[in-house]
Amino acid sequence: MQTRRIAPWQIWIWPLVLVALAFGGWLLPWQDWVPPLRLWVDDHAMTGWLAFIGVYIVVVMLPLPAAAMSIFGGLAFGWWGFPLSMVGSILGAVFPYLIGRRLLRAPLLRRFDGPKVAAADRAIAQNAVLFIILLRLTPILPFTVQNWLLGVTSVRFWPYVWASTVGLAPGTLAMVWIGEMGGLASAEVQGLRFWGIGAGLAIFGALIIWMGRVATQELRRAGVVEDSPGGPSSID
Repeated sequence: MQTRRIAPWQIWIWPLVLVALAFGGWLLPWQDWVPPLRLWVDDHAMTGWLAFIGVYIVVVMLPLPAAAMSIFGGLAFGWWGFPLSMVGSILGAVFPYLIGRRLLRAPLLRRFDGPKVAAADRAIAQNAVLFIILLRLTPILPFTVQNWLLGVTSVRFWPYVWASTVGLAPGTLAMVWIGEMGGLASAEVQGLRFWGIGAGLAIFGALIIWMGRVATQELRRAGVVEDSPGGPSSID
């Protein structure tokens, strides 16, 4: 596989863009459709939860923007969107893992045998839980791709599940937070409260940026992400 470079903006840009979207959310006509959506959710309770989780699982398994589902979860369910999004994320990550483990592992390891694969195997063998948490915190691979690739590694099922839960929680919370701000905008909360919650999101976004950079540095030390001459890191 060809090597691609991870530029610094790839680590910084996505949380900054999402925070900017959150602060600009009050400009959108949330009041036209978010209150009816939340009213429908209140009336249908379990049906709405199950429908959301089911759609989330499908989105995670396919190359679709799972982050958008978490934002929608915040809009529709408020802070309850966080546990619902986490359940959808984990279940959506489990199915590709099991498929990869049972059907794809042997042929793919034979097909893609090389130094990068060996480096990843070594990192996983040394500390599978830490490796998965770090991988979930970085933008070096899309979430869907991570799920399928981790299925062909040597990591066991339960460490995969709980390490994925820990690694996915910060980013999922940030997305739900953004959706909740849209819900607050639709409820016409007082500006001071709205901007206070937005400031909290900005601080939390900065924390995620820092966590992503630390995780990328640790993966670089493990040999999964390599330094390239005259530039930032790269991966296969």
